[in-house]
Amino acid sequence: MIVRKYTTWILVALSISGPAYGGDAWVAKHNLSPGDILRSDDVEVKSLAQATPDALPTSRDLIGLEIKRRVYSGHPVGSRDAGAPTTVKVGAPVDVRWASGGLVLTLRGTALESGAVGDQIRVLNPSSSRTIRGTVLEDGTVEIRSEP
Repeated sequence: MIVRKYTTWILVALSISGPAYGGDAWVAKHNLSPGDILRSDDVEVKSLAQATPDALPTSRDLIGLEIKRRVYSGHPVGSRDAGAPTTVKVGAPVDVRWASGGLVLTLRGTALESGAVGDQIRVLNPSSSRTIRGTVLEDGTVEIRSEP
């Protein structure tokens, strides 16, 4: 029996499209570090000559957002570089609240993840050593929602 192996080459043209921005964008005036809260003197509007993926347009207000990744002076601020300020930091003690009808239960836990308002994070219940998941509220409390 004769076995023959064949190799077939296929030419493929691949086009990847995504947000590429070549107009006005927010640019860092100086180096920005994770945890910095953006102020008006941290960024400026500059016209970008070339398309920069992920650059935030000036239509989005950055003032008050938290820097999540280092941004160097003169570089545009990208969508992954800034976000809502962190309300709960990993390792911090947090109040956990569960409510159903007229019954409200509260306990003190330890945040296993950092999170901003509205984020789902994991919290360690120190009395049972179990991990629970809840939503971060504006006051830093983590709310557990029960199924109806």
